[in-house]
This record gives sequence, C-alpha cells and structure tokens, in this order.
Amino acid sequence: MIAAIIVAIVAATIVACTSSGSGSGDGSGTAPPGASSGQASTPARSSVASAPSASRAPAPPVEGAYAGAGGPRPATAEPLPTYVGRYTHLRSAHLLTPTGGIGCDFNEPDANGKQGQCGVTSFNTSNSPLGCVNRVGTCKGKWLFGFADNRVGEPYDSSGTTGWMNQPASDGYQVPRVQYGHQYYFDDWAIASEFNGLTVWNTTTGSGVFLSKQKSERFEGPGTSAPTAGGEAIALGAPQSGGAGYGSVEPRDIDLGGASSTSQMKNITWTDWGSDRATGTGIGNYQPPDKSGIYRESGVAGNVVAFDPGTCGGKRAYTKIAYFFPSKGERFDAANAIDICTSR
Repeated sequence: MIAAIIVAIVAATIVACTSSGSGSGDGSGTAPPGASSGQASTPARSSVASAPSASRAPAPPVEGAYAGAGGPRPATAEPLPTYVGRYTHLRSAHLLTPTGGIGCDFNEPDANGKQGQCGVTSFNTSNSPLGCVNRVGTCKGKWLFGFADNRVGEPYDSSGTTGWMNQPASDGYQVPRVQYGHQYYFDDWAIASEFNGLTVWNTTTGSGVFLSKQKSERFEGPGTSAPTAGGEAIALGAPQSGGAGYGSVEPRDIDLGGASSTSQMKNITWTDWGSDRATGTGIGNYQPPDKSGIYRESGVAGNVVAFDPGTCGGKRAYTKIAYFFPSKGERFDAANAIDICTSR
C-alpha cells in the first residue's frame, strides 16, 4: 500500500515537471503558478552591451578660434554697452581686448550695409602677416576686417582712426575691455574673448574671423565636430613644450613649461573628470599679485579647474584651465583661465 502511494507521488511529480517546462522554448505554454503572463513573454537580455551613444563636441572653425564659433550665440554671452552715434545716428558699440591690442567697432547697418570692423593694431605695418598695399611708394599693412551684409570681408589697410580709437568722445561712451573667458554680443554679432585671441562671428550667416597677435583668419560657419563615443577619455588640453601632464588624462602633476613655476601643480586629485568641469586639488607655488618672485611661496595647497571641453589637435580635451589658491582668498574665475589647446 505504501509502495503504491510512493509510485503515485513520483508519477505525479514527473507529469507536473513535464507540463511546466513545455512552454519555456517559445512562450506559447501556460505560465507556471505564481508568475504573471507578462513574465513568460519577457525577451531574454542580450549578452552584448549597448554601445554608448555618440555625441558631438563643439569644434573651432579654424585653429585657435572659440569652439562653437560660426554657430548660435553662446548662452552666456553678455550684451555690449551701446550708444547712438552723434553724426551717424546709428546704434553702435566698441570693444578692446584686455591688452588693447585688438579692437572692434559695431553699428547698425548703414546705407551701404556696413556694420563695423575689427583689427589687430600690431598688423598696421608693412610686414603685416596679412600682406600690404602699395600707397604712393609705401606699403601699408592690411590689418582691418570689415563687416557688411552679415559677413566678414577681406582684410584691408587704413591710415585713419577707428571708432574705438576715437572714444571716449563727447557722448561719454567708454570702450569696454572684453575679459578673457567671457562672451559678448551686438545684435547678430557674437564675440568670444580668450587668452589666445578674439573670435567674432555673425550668428545668421556663420561668417566670422579669429584675430590674434600671431595671425588673423576668416571662416564660414562652425567647425566640423568629430563624433566621440560617450565613454571616450578626455585629455587635459594639448602637450606643452617643456611642460608636463598636458595632453594626458587625469594627470597627477602638471606644468605649462617656461621659466615660471607658478603653472606647476603636483599630487593632484581630480573630481568630476569627464564632465563639463573637472576640479583638481594639489600642491602648487603661489605668487602674490604685484609682488616680485622673492615673495613666491612653495608647497601651497591649491586648485585647478579644467573646463570648456572641445577638441585639441582633433582629440577630445579640456581647452581651458584656471589656477587658484583658496587659502589666499582666491576663487575660481573663468576670466583668469589659460588656453591650453595651443602649445607654447
């Protein structure tokens, strides 16, 4: 009797197991007790991980220019102060770079469609890198780029004064100094001021110009951004001559090179690397402002902030860095940033 009961139980168990497994292959069977019908139809998870989606980093249209120039106005752009010209009766604005070496005039289109000009004052010589024009036996250097019909024209020479040179006039307008790391605008003209130069472009046509003490170059539209995988490593700027750490990922020690030791930072610990802004904490050399080198302090805890991700030499990289020492009352200021995309 007991043996018969055992045989019956074993037989029932075999039947139950066979029934519950009959639908596992294609999901057509009845779901086992306790499972929802949706659970039976859930597809198997792929063993291959999904590839990270590609993103596009803004790229400069010409070497040295602001990444994203030729495109829309930067969201952080500030309006230039304006005034109405006493004789032109046109709303106008001017600017100078912090060194005063590059200046620009902007105005509403005049009767001929002209909208202003920008130039590098040191190019106003016969050996201008933009060439020169023979004027009565004298070769006058090309140094100005005119704006008309929302486009930047060919460089030209001029012996006269510019609008920014004639200020302040009786209207009381003070020409603003556009600080490094800041963006500005006048109507459809966007301006980006950086340590390595000034970039100006029209946001409706993309026509623009990059101006620096080394070169000036026009461009048409934004640069071509190379797609980068979401997990691709980002470097710290470009390698620097005689420097260290730059061009690599999360470097422990950095140095821009040159005679000064104030660009050195050692034993850096980074946070948020790969985001729009990476912060490093390390040990550096503090130089008090307006003091000689004998007042320099070594071994001071400091910070560096790497930001403005873009491309350097075709590689994904942070394009700017700022050094500061909180224990000395200093704070992060984008206006004090250094361009690290250009080798020194």
